Parts: sequence; structure tokens; C-alpha cells
Amino acid sequence: MRTGDPDSYARQLQQAVLAETRLHCSVGIGDTLVRAKVATTFGKPAGIFRLTEDNWLEVMGSRPTIDLWGVGTKVSRRLAKLGIETVAQLAASNPDDLVPEFGPKMGPWYAQLGRGDGAREVDDTPWVARGHSRETTFQQDLTGPGQVDAAIRELAGHVLEDVAAEGRPVVGLTLKVRYAPFITKTYARKIPETSDPAEVLARALDLVAKIEPDRPIRLLGLRAEMTMPGDSRQGHTPTRSGW
Repeated sequence: MRTGDPDSYARQLQQAVLAETRLHCSVGIGDTLVRAKVATTFGKPAGIFRLTEDNWLEVMGSRPTIDLWGVGTKVSRRLAKLGIETVAQLAASNPDDLVPEFGPKMGPWYAQLGRGDGAREVDDTPWVARGHSRETTFQQDLTGPGQVDAAIRELAGHVLEDVAAEGRPVVGLTLKVRYAPFITKTYARKIPETSDPAEVLARALDLVAKIEPDRPIRLLGLRAEMTMPGDSRQGHTPTRSGW
């Protein structure tokens, strides 16, 4: 939304939300989506706060990197190992120096995040699921092949119902296994594009062969990757998003 008076517009939004839901909300104003997102934190409760290029480092510079949207505990620890503990240090970092630790995509992105830079336009394109997953944590560990087979069949049934509602073929499967007490592994494979539930189930059961024998199982999960709308490629590589 472009307006010459964002504070006034923010107050109108708050009044509209209150009238519709009887709930108060905070509003962040920023010249990038990242700054607007972070600004909402300073607006709480039920306030308005503005973060722009002019006051970004004044407000955020001395704060730890974990205070940034998109930086969690693990990432902040990895940054600290590089001598980067504050937002100002991250903002001043050379993106190329972050590539060995975070890769060619995420390294520069974290440096950009430290500066509060990024997209300035809201993308209202409807979100489309890449896949569907279900998982179950068992009250008693599974210890036999028959128990595992039954559990996978039940999970596959639920996943296939979700996939059928999308009307898109399956192109990949990922099996998630948590062995007792708490060791999690995933096993993934591409499969030929198919909408046949029996074929998907058969491929899912093939993955069961990768489960380590004689190890009690605490949790099982199954994810099916689908073609994206308009994607005619056969058997593209499944991702593991959502877990």
C-alpha cells in the first residue's frame, strides 16, 4: 500500500481490525518487508512503529542477530563463530565471507537481512503447496515390521487424500523416521510422475526397506511432493520443506 501518511493509514487498519474482530493489533511500517516485519515487534502491544533505512541501525544495530526475523538459535550461533554477534556486525559483513558457512544463496541473504534490505513490494500471489505430509508419534515404540507396515499404510492413506484434493501428480516421496530415544533420519526418492494411489503406496513401502532393523521407532512421517501447476517436467527432485 502506497500512502503519503502511513501512520494514519496504520491507525485506520487497527480500527478496522478492532471493529471486525474485537482484537487489538500492532502495525509495523517499513520501506522494506523485512523492516516492516521487525517493526511490528516494537509496536506491541497495539501500537505503531516505523523502521526505515534511516533508523535501522540506530534501533537494531546493537541487538543480537537472533532478534532478526529469519535468524534462529542455530544460525545465530554459526554467525557468532564467525565473530558476528550483533545486527550491525552482520550488516557490515562481506557477503562473500558468509558463503563458506551458509552457501551461495543463504550467505548473501543473511548479510542483506542484517541491513534490513530486501523486497519492497508485497507479493499477493496465492500460495500453492509443493506437497503434503503427515506424521505420527507413537505412545509405544514400534518394534516389528508388521507394525511399521501398518503405520506407513495409514499415513499414506491420509497423505493420498490430501494429494487427491490438489489434483496434481506425485513426483517424490520422503520418509521420516525417528528412532528411540531421539535420532531422526529422512529417506527420499524421486518417483515417476503418477496419480495412481496404489503406485504411490508401493513406492512408499519401498522406502521402508531403508529403515534400520531392530531399532525401536518413536515417530514415522511421510511426505509426497507434487508437480507444481503448469509444471510438465517429469520426476523433478523432491524437496524436504515442511519438516
